[in-house]
Amino acid sequence: MIKVDQLHKSFGIHEILKGIDLTVHQGEIVVIIGPSGSGKSTLLRCLNCLEVPTSGTVKVEGQNFADPSGRYHEKRVAKLRTEIGMVFQSFNLFPMMTAIQNVMAAQIKIRKKSPEEAKVTAEEYLKKVGLAERMHHYPNQLSGGQKQRVAIARALAMEPHIMLFDEATSALDPELVGEVLKVIRKLADEGMTMILVTHEMRFAEEIGDRIIFMDQGVIVEEGKPDDMFNAPKHERTKRFINQVLHPESEKV
Repeated sequence: MIKVDQLHKSFGIHEILKGIDLTVHQGEIVVIIGPSGSGKSTLLRCLNCLEVPTSGTVKVEGQNFADPSGRYHEKRVAKLRTEIGMVFQSFNLFPMMTAIQNVMAAQIKIRKKSPEEAKVTAEEYLKKVGLAERMHHYPNQLSGGQKQRVAIARALAMEPHIMLFDEATSALDPELVGEVLKVIRKLADEGMTMILVTHEMRFAEEIGDRIIFMDQGVIVEEGKPDDMFNAPKHERTKRFINQVLHPESEKV
C-alpha cells in the first residue's frame, strides 16, 4: 500500500528525516513511537503530500507521488488525498458548521457528491463513531473526544484506503482518550490499513501489527509488538520504552 525509499526532509538547515525506508502492506497496522522531535509527524505529513520531501520516493498503491528529486507530481496529489485519510492532534473542525456539515463538506467539494448523497454518508459514519445523537451539534457543544470522533468520521466519509493518525489522543483529557481509541480499535478489526503515531504505549502494543521506533530522524528499530516492548534489541529503544512504561524507575 505504501513504499517509501530514502525519504529525506529538511527545513532550512535542519534535517528532520534522514533516509527513511518504509513498506506498509494492505490491512497492516503500523504504529510509530519515539520521543518528541524524532520526525514521526513529519513522516506522516510527507505520506499524504502535506510536506514535500527534500529527496526520496513515496509510492502509494503503486503510484509514484514523489520522484527522486523530491518533487511531487501535482496532478496525482488531489487523488492521493482522497485515498489517504488523516486525523490530527487538533480537530480542525469548522466552528460554524455542525458535526454533520463538517463531515459533508469535503465529500461535496472534493468527491463532488450531491448534498443528499453526502448527508447519507455523513450520517452513516457519525453513527459508526457513536455520534448519532450529536450530529446536529456545533463543535463548541461537543467534548474533545466527540470532536475527535467527528474528525475521524470526516476522514472515513471520504472512503480512504489508508488512515493516518497523528497523536489523535494527545490533546484529550485522560478520561476522553478511551472513546477515541475504541473507534480506532474498531477500524483495526475491520481491516483498515493504518499508520498511527501515538504515545499510548499499551494501546500500541495491543493494536499494532508492527511497531517502529524513530529517533533523530531515522528508524532505529522495528518489529512485532511483543518483541519491541518486551525484548528490544537497540539500547536507545530499550531506554525509551523503559522511560515511558516505567517512569518511576528513572527517578531512582
